[in-house]
Amino acid sequence: MDHINRDRHNAASVVEGDINLTPARRQWLQNEVGEETKELLEKDAKYFMHQSMSTPCLDVLQSCEGSHMISVSGKRYLDFHGNNVHQIGFSHPKLIARLTEQLQNLTFSTRRYANTTAIKFAEKLTSFTPKGLNRILLTPNGSSAIGIALKLARAITGKHKVISFWDSFHGASLDAISVGGEAVFQEHMGPLSPGVERIPPPITYRGIFEGNEGKALEYLQYVLEKDPQIGAFLAETIRNTDVQIPTKKFWKAARELCTKHGVLLILDEIPIAFGRTGTMFAYELFDIEPDILCLGKGLGGGIVPQAAIVTREEYKQVRTYFARSLHS
Repeated sequence: MDHINRDRHNAASVVEGDINLTPARRQWLQNEVGEETKELLEKDAKYFMHQSMSTPCLDVLQSCEGSHMISVSGKRYLDFHGNNVHQIGFSHPKLIARLTEQLQNLTFSTRRYANTTAIKFAEKLTSFTPKGLNRILLTPNGSSAIGIALKLARAITGKHKVISFWDSFHGASLDAISVGGEAVFQEHMGPLSPGVERIPPPITYRGIFEGNEGKALEYLQYVLEKDPQIGAFLAETIRNTDVQIPTKKFWKAARELCTKHGVLLILDEIPIAFGRTGTMFAYELFDIEPDILCLGKGLGGGIVPQAAIVTREEYKQVRTYFARSLHS
């Protein structure tokens, strides 16, 4: 049990993201979990790679239901986090029933064959989006959705550069951290994808434009006017990590700037869509529409890894759209 009992204050034992160095955690592991849990935690630490920005595990789960998680020793935890995927709670019986039904029939749809379930899913999803924002592509995770959105934007505009906010998070894959703004994810990664221009976000706390969104808009306008190779503006509609909420005035002006300069607005609502802000999608609160919408997390109901992009009808065939744009 060296891993469990070692001194967490020893600098040599500190790993990336291990920020809980108080005696309380060591006491928890010594006094609050049984031998079976300690042994399982040891095996977990032995076989799995440590996840960036996560502290080592504190307990071992056996089951989950509703808003609760139950450990192997019977402890019940009320989950206030939900990993942004549990809008309907853990193990929702209706969702489990439908998934079980699907697994007993069509478990995989071979390429170049359609299926009723996927078609109904696309039809339902696009019934919530504005008219014209009705073409979807499914992906296995949010990072993939971001990558595909950026790829689509390059193909549509013929421009490779993208603007994003400092401190934004768009995923942990190499292409996603290349366009994201959290510096810690870029450490020791070497050259990242080129063509990313990061600007200060319009945050209301501890930002250089604190309390002055007008300056943030001026910065965005300045960059767009200076660099005609920018083809996309990627942003979280509402920043999820610390819940920074721009005003409607900011987003309407940003939308107008993108339209004026021929820049696609890509909104990342992977962690916050599907009712978390009181509307189905967060952009509805600001009376704007994205050109590409990235979705995920709650889309899979906390059971299936599922993400998607939703984009405009005119982008359904990129080559046709691009050729038409060149001759217009």
